[in-house]
Amino acid sequence: MKKNDQDTGYVLSVTPYRESDAMVHFFGEKIGLVRFVLAGYYKPQSKQSRLGIEFSKVKLMFNYKENSLMRIQSGELLESYYDKREDYNWLVYMSLVSEILVKLYQNNQQSFWLSFIQSVYKRPTQNNLLLEVVKIIKESGITPVVDYCVVSGSQKISDFSIEHGGFVSKAYRKTNLNLERLKQIRSLFKGDLTESMIEDKDAVILDLCIRYIEIHMDVKFNSWKLYYDV
Repeated sequence: MKKNDQDTGYVLSVTPYRESDAMVHFFGEKIGLVRFVLAGYYKPQSKQSRLGIEFSKVKLMFNYKENSLMRIQSGELLESYYDKREDYNWLVYMSLVSEILVKLYQNNQQSFWLSFIQSVYKRPTQNNLLLEVVKIIKESGITPVVDYCVVSGSQKISDFSIEHGGFVSKAYRKTNLNLERLKQIRSLFKGDLTESMIEDKDAVILDLCIRYIEIHMDVKFNSWKLYYDV
């Protein structure tokens, strides 16, 4: 990156920062995940406010300094997604996407995370989000065992255990997951399911996968907890 550079990407979150300024988490197509100071964001009639709309797509101009907190010089709002913001599910999905990126992003995986955010913004459906969350689990090296009981090695499967990290036999059964859901979980991690083939209208499997990441990567996604526990 050079001085007075620009990048196109997504506003992940906006929080107060010193008087009328805001701190913006931004994921750029070139720069990856960075934090910017957006000066005057909270001032009445601020011309910069359009650059701090959460979950929007923007083009930003900035003075790049490696390992330093940078300030947004100017920019352009490319897509606000106002037509989608009345959809509560869309807002929850984007909140979760933002939390996932901020908490799990690694600089050496920039292309993976760019693909992730572009996929969810292109198809913001529960099933597509589930497929992307499964990709994160695989990419993070915490893929669960779905061929046999992870505890005993038995081929007789009765449940999926988040804590144990995969399928377990009847002796370790704790949930009420039925056989069809267990088959779907196996197919998901074997790469045998497409978005249209997933049957998870009540988000049980998506919730299971999100909690799996929380346990095995020691993070919490508050936006999903508020949504799913209500």
